[in-house]
Amino acid sequence: MKFVVIIALVTMLIVRRIKRSIGFQKFNETTLIIRMVLFGVIILSILSYAITNPASIVWDVLGIVVGMILAYVATNHAQFEKREDALYFKTHVWVEIAVICLFLARFVYRILILKDMFQPDQSQEDVQAKLQYMRDPLTGSILFAFCTYYIGYFLFILKEGKKALKDGLN
Repeated sequence: MKFVVIIALVTMLIVRRIKRSIGFQKFNETTLIIRMVLFGVIILSILSYAITNPASIVWDVLGIVVGMILAYVATNHAQFEKREDALYFKTHVWVEIAVICLFLARFVYRILILKDMFQPDQSQEDVQAKLQYMRDPLTGSILFAFCTYYIGYFLFILKEGKKALKDGLN
């Protein structure tokens, strides 16, 4: 029963995220800055782990490159729309869908691994092996891709949004 409640909550959060990601979003400088700071903190915390595990640096750099490519494509397709109440922005739908699918695929993979770990017939060695497997560098790479993408994209939106607001007031 607990598993069903957790899945329902996670599904609700994912649906909410998808609705918020696709389509126009209201431009809010404070929200963009807070999000960039949070993603920066996540990157710094992952980097602190990378220092102790140099083998993961290659994967982290790969994630940064993927994030930069996604941010580049997103900024080239960003659109702004001035409405009566505020300025709104959106990016290319396929970029957001790619980011969401990447997140969902990794999330579902992690849930399936966790579900297998809590089987009653598992030996201690099996659980330890699965825990070690969960420390794979792909997770860090995907987190770097997300963080790099959102920091780059939000920086662009912040800069262009301020310019659009300034041009709109003059």
